[in-house]
Amino acid sequence: MKKLKLLDLFCKAGGAGEGYARAGFEVTGIDIENQNNNPHEFIQSDALEYLKQNGHLFDVIHASPPCQGYSKLKAMHPGKIYPMLIEPTRVILKKLGKQYIIENVEGSPLHKYSDLFGNHGVVLCGSMFGLGVDRGYLRRHRIFETSFPVIQPKCIHQGPAVGVYGHGGHSKKHRMLYRDEAAIAMDIGWMSRDEMCQAIPPAYTEYIGDTLKKLF
Repeated sequence: MKKLKLLDLFCKAGGAGEGYARAGFEVTGIDIENQNNNPHEFIQSDALEYLKQNGHLFDVIHASPPCQGYSKLKAMHPGKIYPMLIEPTRVILKKLGKQYIIENVEGSPLHKYSDLFGNHGVVLCGSMFGLGVDRGYLRRHRIFETSFPVIQPKCIHQGPAVGVYGHGGHSKKHRMLYRDEAAIAMDIGWMSRDEMCQAIPPAYTEYIGDTLKKLF
């Protein structure tokens, strides 16, 4: 059976794409910066321009627009201008009429739940998939707005939380994971520590991908 083709926009080092690949999709990643560590087919291009010109060639489109403008980082640097690309991305995706997923951080203007207006979304956390290391569980909540309904799992916040953030330098913060621990906790051992800070654990998109396959 021919694999469904999935376009991974703003793909970075391929954490989201890897989850879809594990679910059985043929993944093509797009990013404006070269991504030498991305394990999937990769094209260096402006994501939205590529989407406009080639989105019709794919069965499913995933987009992870830059999150800095929607995160706590914006409050820490009030004078800095960050790209705000969720709405432009959504407009193009809806016009294309393909099945789509848009991912971003908590605080972003994405739909978290299904509602009476036909919007769909889900919030995923590492605790739902048993992610973490011996000294703590990975939480890393992310919102996924979708064009189709996805069952919302329950968070299981047991024990101390750990995270992958910052640059992983010498810190006394118990919850900060360094490179080797982060690779285990997120199941993305091919990335650098800085790439992991921007990545989605593949378990998240594998879960969504398993739901997606039932639509075709």
